[in-house]
Amino acid sequence: MTIVQTTAASALEAAIRARIAIDPQARNMVRSLDGKAVELRVDDTRMVILFERGQARVSSRTEAIPDLTLTGSVVDIARTLLSNNATSVVIEGDENLMDTLHRIFKPSLDTQDVAEQARATAEYGVATARSALEGLASELTTNKADHARIADLAEQLSRLRTTVNDLEDRIKALEDR
Repeated sequence: MTIVQTTAASALEAAIRARIAIDPQARNMVRSLDGKAVELRVDDTRMVILFERGQARVSSRTEAIPDLTLTGSVVDIARTLLSNNATSVVIEGDENLMDTLHRIFKPSLDTQDVAEQARATAEYGVATARSALEGLASELTTNKADHARIADLAEQLSRLRTTVNDLEDRIKALEDR
């Protein structure tokens, strides 16, 4: 496994751990995927998310046969996981798993749960999820010569930072109530 693959796998795994640490619904969704494998193919990089005993493990080397495979750019796959908009992603396998994956990765903003999530977020940190996503995007594009693609990724990261900052502001406002 290359350093890029190792870093990307660790970042994705950390993002999922952070999500299930603060969101009981995401935790239940991960449990419901027990025994499933989801393959992500980004450029020349292959990662498989293995769901076992309420946890998600990410690996580039596995004998597991994926139940679902997503193929596309890092930006398109991230967009698909966060917004369930799969226009530029090739999806193969059990498409019913997409709804569950979307619930794991898409932030839930139920106003009653936000105060509880704010306390958990302070403990576990929005920085963990942000760092994981930025690290994943950064590592997957490190050795790319395609400047247009890098510019697009930088724009996506900027929007992600804006969204995270907006969420942090909303959480702060709810905590100040």
